[in-house]
Amino acid sequence: MIYAVYIALSVVVFLVVLNGFLRGAKKAKIDVVLSILLIGLIIISFFIADWKLGLLAIAIAFISAIISRPIAARLASRLFAVSSDGGGGYVGLPPRRLQKFSQELGKPFDPNKVMDKLYSDADSKDSAENALFDYCEQQPEIQVLLREFKISRQDIQELYRLLIRAGAGQWTCGHWVAASALAYPDSLRYLLTQRKENKREDIRKTAFNLIMYFERGTVLEILTDETKIG
Repeated sequence: MIYAVYIALSVVVFLVVLNGFLRGAKKAKIDVVLSILLIGLIIISFFIADWKLGLLAIAIAFISAIISRPIAARLASRLFAVSSDGGGGYVGLPPRRLQKFSQELGKPFDPNKVMDKLYSDADSKDSAENALFDYCEQQPEIQVLLREFKISRQDIQELYRLLIRAGAGQWTCGHWVAASALAYPDSLRYLLTQRKENKREDIRKTAFNLIMYFERGTVLEILTDETKIG
């Protein structure tokens, strides 16, 4: 019986993680239902077995969440791609270091704690931004692009804030898009080329294409003046 509970627990944890990557009007309600199921299964494990097996159930829940995260992110991306009839080449979750400061950059705004965290949040955001820019400058493939397009650290900072204003300051399939767009060679080349060759293009369109890239693996088509003429 306890093994059936463990299996059910792993399945529910996977669904909780998967729902975290998805969107929709019912997402919050689904999360509540799954959370109730999760807590219920853990309580049941304590009742039908001894406390050691109950603690094991909690450990299984945590381990399942860690193991299932990349699988759930890839499945969510695939579901997005199927629903839009395109994409399908998910880039995967960001490296752990990028994930760490993306979590800080992507913290939701809490209007109830404006005064309490006004200065501390500003400091942590600045620190996370600097960590992002350091990360970008340390990646060999990114270094090549920075030299090719003659991009300074200040330029990277301006690009990040431009993406935030354009709507790329959002989470999708494990990526804080405004940060990942600067940290991946393909997305950064696309962004820099669009800004250089298509100065009149609406940055919101570029931001949207970057969101689709990290969400469902949509191909980033780099349109230069030459390709437009051709």
